[in-house]
Amino acid sequence: MLVGAVGSTLVVSAQQAANDELPRRQYDSGLSFMQGQRYTEALKDFQAVIDSFPRSSVADNALLEIALYQLDVAKNIDATQAAIDKLLKEYPETDSAPMGYVVGGRLAMAKGRTPADVDAALASFERVPRLFPGNDAVPAAGYYAGETLRLVRRTDEALDRYRAVTAQFPSSRWAGQANLAAGYCLVQGERAGAALPEVQRVRQQLPGSAAAADALNINTILYRLYVRAPGQPAYGFTGRFVGDEKSNYDDVVGLVVDPANRLLLGHKNGIAVFDPKGPLKTTVTANEPSAFFVDERGRVIIAKNEMLIADRAESQSISTPLAEPGKTRLVEEIPSVVAMSGGQRIIMDRKAKNLIRVGVDGRYSGTFLSNINGDRLAINTLDDVAVIDRDTKAITIADRDGKLLTKIAAKGAAYQFDEPVDLTFDQIGHLYVLDRGNASVYVFSPKYKLITTFTIQEKSPGAFTRARALTLDAAGRMYVFDERAKRIQVYQ
Repeated sequence: MLVGAVGSTLVVSAQQAANDELPRRQYDSGLSFMQGQRYTEALKDFQAVIDSFPRSSVADNALLEIALYQLDVAKNIDATQAAIDKLLKEYPETDSAPMGYVVGGRLAMAKGRTPADVDAALASFERVPRLFPGNDAVPAAGYYAGETLRLVRRTDEALDRYRAVTAQFPSSRWAGQANLAAGYCLVQGERAGAALPEVQRVRQQLPGSAAAADALNINTILYRLYVRAPGQPAYGFTGRFVGDEKSNYDDVVGLVVDPANRLLLGHKNGIAVFDPKGPLKTTVTANEPSAFFVDERGRVIIAKNEMLIADRAESQSISTPLAEPGKTRLVEEIPSVVAMSGGQRIIMDRKAKNLIRVGVDGRYSGTFLSNINGDRLAINTLDDVAVIDRDTKAITIADRDGKLLTKIAAKGAAYQFDEPVDLTFDQIGHLYVLDRGNASVYVFSPKYKLITTFTIQEKSPGAFTRARALTLDAAGRMYVFDERAKRIQVYQ
């Protein structure tokens, strides 16, 4: 009888494996499409697994992938909620359920950062170790609990959560992420000296990992700003240029390093896209764009007149409501746009002297900041937005809800702006302001105190006396487009 039972079990197991073969192949196909950013095809495969093979061993995984796509790429809160609800209701005991609770917590923070949102997020994360002790999702939940607290500026509490992850799960990949985030929190608290060894620990414990590469980038920034400076200049000219001076990059409107490490230069005839080593890779053709940004899908979005135009022929007309019911006004001049982590866009409406907020679909959702004659915008990882005021030459910084955080005056104890033309944040919250008039870059701490000033004498190699645009890469390497050099100059 025992032999017969064992034989029956083996037959059932073999049949289950055979039944899982097609859905698993389709699921793997979806993963391949997702990795290649062919999102439509990936979603088709995942949905086919769910619809045709709901009892397969990968149906829950497919549902989790859909939820992650809707949250991280499409920024669709309702679709994310629907996927998570289905996962936790129909597949509560599968290997994807624990991470479903993690995504549910992240979703709560995507909805907002009110005390109720924070409480809902933390509760979802705290369920993971209670319901699934020992699961691989437990350190992920701990890390995202820290992220939740960091995003609402409760940095000391966030540090406690991160350190619990590194202490309890030292070999987990989430431990590396927690160390990096702890370093970020220390920098926010003006404890850069303590952040250096915290971040360095990632390189020692996880050599060769993506987290170790991130750690090197962060410590490079910290060393440059807090060890090399102020005794020595924080930056030096590398002698390297990006772009051909014969290319006539006129009327430059911006410079960006995207997550793929491509360097993009907006100019009169479109967007020049350079690969990480410097050669021109491609050009997105556009006639006199006023601004551009790279969206969640890696697409170049161009602002021209009242339109936001994607590089794949999609376009949105941006308008704001008037006092008269049912009437709207087109936003005729858009000098700058930034994308928030939740997908909303912050747009400078120059004619109205307002910053406005629109959705991923281009629909107006409200005024972000009023009565400011803004020019270039920059956004940090907390979704704080910095804007140059053309009238006062000051820098205004507002939080993700449009609440004023602070202003950097045009004149301080150790600096005076003459013609600020661009600004950007590094990945740990320092603000860099490019001043064309003074041919200088001013670097401010996350608390907006001046740390250092970088200037090159006018006749020296790398001088940027007619600077127009500024950006940084992940390691804080600086790129400046100078109209006299007619190229992008590189500093590190």
